[in-house]
Amino acid sequence: MIVEVDKLVAGYEQRVLIRNLSFCIPAPGFIAIIGHNGAGKTTLFKAFQQQVPYQGAIRVLQQDLHSIPNPAAQGILSYLPQKNIVSFPIKVHDLVVMGLFRKKRFFENYGAQDYEQAATIMKQLHLAHLLDQDFTTLSGGEQQMVWLAQLMLQDAGICLLDEPTQQLDVYYKKQVFSLLQDWVLQQGKTVLCITHDLHNLLPMQGYILNLSKPSPVLERITPETVQQNQDFLEAGRPRL
Repeated sequence: MIVEVDKLVAGYEQRVLIRNLSFCIPAPGFIAIIGHNGAGKTTLFKAFQQQVPYQGAIRVLQQDLHSIPNPAAQGILSYLPQKNIVSFPIKVHDLVVMGLFRKKRFFENYGAQDYEQAATIMKQLHLAHLLDQDFTTLSGGEQQMVWLAQLMLQDAGICLLDEPTQQLDVYYKKQVFSLLQDWVLQQGKTVLCITHDLHNLLPMQGYILNLSKPSPVLERITPETVQQNQDFLEAGRPRL
């Protein structure tokens, strides 16, 4: 079992956002996490990162997350937040290479071999021409692809992405979802992706988890399930 969530209850002080959530991911796969604002999508990711208290259990590779010290450092989990802000000049290759942080000792510098790995990832994404650019001068779509390159370099088995296509144009949205599909099918990664871009899910192979539904379950992505969930969210039905 790659991921198992069992009777999860999570939230903030007096506001519980996730109630009795259970689902299993038995093999590497893509799961689109959808729902209205306040349905608990980001809270679910915070529970995975042990950043909010919760009841129930989250298990990865049949281990309770509570028993795993720093899953990110061990290469079990990686996370791309909704917003990554860099307000100082930095070369793209210096940002991407930081994906190797877990392989480095404290204060250990990145070497030539590390930068070669970063360059290889960027070439795979057809972004080698950006390596020597100042990250802050890139377009929003280019910046997001650079963050994804850094995430790839972390090489974690389970990747959590919080709205990775937010504010991207149609071209980059397609590029991002295509990349995530490749992670699953070619590299055997498990990707949990919070998204509002339901129609971009149509070419994907994977599942939808709609946290706004009274009893969320994994639904295989098909044209029918995408439309049904789009209609459900547009109807504005509150979670019971």
